[in-house]
Amino acid sequence: MPNCQNCGFKWSWSDMIKVALKGNMPCPNCQKDQYVKSGRNLFGAFLTMMPFVLLYSYLTSDFGFSWPLAITAFAFIMTLSTVMGPFFYRLSNTKESI
Repeated sequence: MPNCQNCGFKWSWSDMIKVALKGNMPCPNCQKDQYVKSGRNLFGAFLTMMPFVLLYSYLTSDFGFSWPLAITAFAFIMTLSTVMGPFFYRLSNTKESI
């Protein structure tokens, strides 16, 4: 889990979900605003979509994979990325633009 860049406090998984949804949140320890680093958002999108694209293209070419199964696989990958995402986030004291 990431640490506050101001005081070094280790954030919990649930706090990281909240800060990812809001964009910023005060540190539970020092109350200074913390932001998710913008590069991590692009990295997370890449990690979320690439396995789905590769898996879908492989399965459709070899096994005749159908759309309902593709949607189920996409939902599974999105859930997995939401659960695992906070482990890859980094925090910053300043808001960064993409």
